[in-house]
Amino acid sequence: ITMTAGMINLADHIAYLVYGGGKAAAVKHVLEDAKNIELYPAQLITTDGDVQWFLDDAAAAELQSAAK
Repeated sequence: ITMTAGMINLADHIAYLVYGGGKAAAVKHVLEDAKNIELYPAQLITTDGDVQWFLDDAAAAELQSAAK
């Protein structure tokens, strides 16, 4: 199944499941840096619905806003 960003943005609940240090830089860019949808298409998700990010410590390692 292919879902476009527009379709995902219509959802009431969205969950991201990210694990591993190899994803830490991408998570930081998506959540904290300027929008660059060419490199980080996850930034296209702009729903007013419930969005939850489930990250392990390694994936969240580069976040400035992370509660540690």
